[in-house]
Amino acid sequence: MRYEWFVAKRYLRPQGGATFIFHLTLISTAGVALGVASLITVLSVMNGFGNYLRSKILQVRSHIVFYYDNYGGIGNYDQVLSEFAKIPNVAACSPTIKEWGFLYPVESRIPYAVNFVGIDPDYEIQVTALDQFMIAGSLDGLREERRPPASGRKVKITELAQAKKHGILIGKELAAAMFHIGEAEGETKEQAYSRALGRRINLITLRHDTDTISLEQTSTDQFVVEGVFESGHYEYDSTLVYISLPAAQTLLGLGNRVTEIQFRLRDHSIPQTNLTSLEIFKKNQELLGGAGYGQTWMSMNQTFFQALDIEKRTMDYILKIIILVATFNIIATLFMVVTEKTRDIGLLRAIGAGRKNIMLIFIFLGLIVGALGAGLGVLGGFSICTFLQMFPPELPGEGRVYYLKYLPCEMELMDFVWVSVYTLVVSFLASIYPAVRAARFTPVDALRFS
Repeated sequence: MRYEWFVAKRYLRPQGGATFIFHLTLISTAGVALGVASLITVLSVMNGFGNYLRSKILQVRSHIVFYYDNYGGIGNYDQVLSEFAKIPNVAACSPTIKEWGFLYPVESRIPYAVNFVGIDPDYEIQVTALDQFMIAGSLDGLREERRPPASGRKVKITELAQAKKHGILIGKELAAAMFHIGEAEGETKEQAYSRALGRRINLITLRHDTDTISLEQTSTDQFVVEGVFESGHYEYDSTLVYISLPAAQTLLGLGNRVTEIQFRLRDHSIPQTNLTSLEIFKKNQELLGGAGYGQTWMSMNQTFFQALDIEKRTMDYILKIIILVATFNIIATLFMVVTEKTRDIGLLRAIGAGRKNIMLIFIFLGLIVGALGAGLGVLGGFSICTFLQMFPPELPGEGRVYYLKYLPCEMELMDFVWVSVYTLVVSFLASIYPAVRAARFTPVDALRFS
């Protein structure tokens, strides 16, 4: 053991009347520990919040969407689906039609701006978790739409009329706004939002022809609410609706075409994997029948994730400043130790200790305080995060915006590592100046002023 390390450890112990320095050291250590615990807790909460929202978005949105440039759409989408399904990283594909429009109930005629998506339910549930979001009704209303009866079976006129009706799935927030639905005391979500089922609503949008879009021609059709979903994201539940693929093709005049194809990847976590998948579109222009472009789930939600990342970085910088302020206590503590141990410094210099050895003593002393603070802070942060995971506090607002009723918290190993490294580096830098001051004492001066 180096004697500098041995002396540094002895200076941390209370000796005789020097308990004031010992107490000051404890305060410095506690300050660093508090800053580290706060930073780890906030980063873990931000991780939980970001991962929760990311999972909700990925359950509603596909990993990659290919958009066709021409308003005529993709006509041979069955062939396109079979070809792209052969790509190793593609888990599933789904043909869709996405457009904007206005939705209004028949009885009130108050319009609501929406984004409607024409889907084939059997394909859609392979790329998104729409079937898992249903809180009232089901996707069967879209599956059975316009399905021909079994051969030889007589069909009643009432059945035929019912079969020609278009079904629509709407979000929880949109259903609550349009039909003034609220959960009564003792009532489940399914019971409450079942009151929206069977209600008639009109959808109006701009009609497409084969190649162009006419700004003067609109298309309107009536739909029956077949289901209400709750995705866990307010934006989707208030502005997104689903209709069947044939209904969307009829409404927009697309014939047997679709405007985009959604892809679900086996591995979507690596950006390079997503970009590699996008390159495939460029190599299949002839198959796709024209130019188009693809977007990944990250690029489609780039603004949102950038805002979330900026918020996390801001909190990270602010709390790192708190740790930086706490390390000033280390500087004050080391100056007090230098003043108290001036005689010891003189004796060490007299028996042969060099300036470098004196510097190492006080640098080791600062690192010990920083390491103790970092260790206690990591333990404290881990304990707080574990407590938050076991007993998550309830958030205000009753989960109406992002359906976050409780504070999420997810710990990541790298957060603990980088916070600890940062604390040790700052503690080392804080120890340099007091150590240099201590090393400047000559044996005669140290003994004269002690």
